[in-house]
Amino acid sequence: MTTAPETGPHTTRTERVRGQLALAASVVGIGSAFIFVRLSEVDPTATLMLRMLAASMLIGAVLAPRSAAVRVRDIRGRDMGLLVLASIVSGLDLLANQWAVNYTTVANTAFLMNTSPVFVLLIAWLVYRERVARMKTVAVAVALVGGTLVVAGGGDRAPSSLHALGDGLALTSAALYAVFLLMTKRLRERIPTTVIMLTNSLVIMVMLAPVAIATSDPLLPKTFAGYALVFGYALVSQLLGHGLMTYALRTVDPALASMSGLLRPVVAAILAWLILGEGMGPLQFLGGAVMLFALYCFQRADANTPAPAPTTTEKEPRLSPADDV
Repeated sequence: MTTAPETGPHTTRTERVRGQLALAASVVGIGSAFIFVRLSEVDPTATLMLRMLAASMLIGAVLAPRSAAVRVRDIRGRDMGLLVLASIVSGLDLLANQWAVNYTTVANTAFLMNTSPVFVLLIAWLVYRERVARMKTVAVAVALVGGTLVVAGGGDRAPSSLHALGDGLALTSAALYAVFLLMTKRLRERIPTTVIMLTNSLVIMVMLAPVAIATSDPLLPKTFAGYALVFGYALVSQLLGHGLMTYALRTVDPALASMSGLLRPVVAAILAWLILGEGMGPLQFLGGAVMLFALYCFQRADANTPAPAPTTTEKEPRLSPADDV
């Protein structure tokens, strides 16, 4: 096992750029999730459970190195508890957003579930007493305006009796995702991406399996194409999307990571236009441009924030995030 590199203020420029590129790729992977859910042959609960089963198989067979199982034994009890809890939070987040799309529009779901920057900054301020730069607050407000334009430019509307339920589920997803990001940021300081990804997939699969068995009919796809879609969903949205997000959180501010999520409605709208034939209006294009500008402003504010002075603390044995594969 190698010695873990310093994180935080000691992160190199190359590592930060690599993290930002991984973050950008994760936006596309996660933003495509709604397309897979819409095309799936089974309901959202079964689709999510099968996605986690497929992801666990893919990570275990392809991505996770042989030493990953040994590393798991090295995780301290407190970190293991936090890892399992973060996985449960992620499972509830994913379940909420996948059912939200059944009750409200894709645009509303994609936008509302990605208002997590508001919750990230609020939690950071209330719980961790972190000072929030004024420019970051302004950038979040501008991004929310852009997201509103994306929603306003959308097409079909869900039945009014179900609209509020879908919007509420999407907002619940945003709050849970903010908690997940902050928990994972701390885990990434000590635990490799592959261990977090594998634990996340297994815990969510076990959590959802009894629910899917009891409520989903059918539980399994009926065609080869249905199974191929599930594995594609796991590869694109789970491994590439959430996996690259987890990797990026070692060097990327959680608030910036959640801000990048505001681009997912744009990704979802473009893919729906290309694959499902759903039209995009000029307001949606304008909203996407506004959110890109807000993300740029947020990143500039983050870059201009002086790094905190390193503190001298007693080093504890820990896993090496540098061992990611």
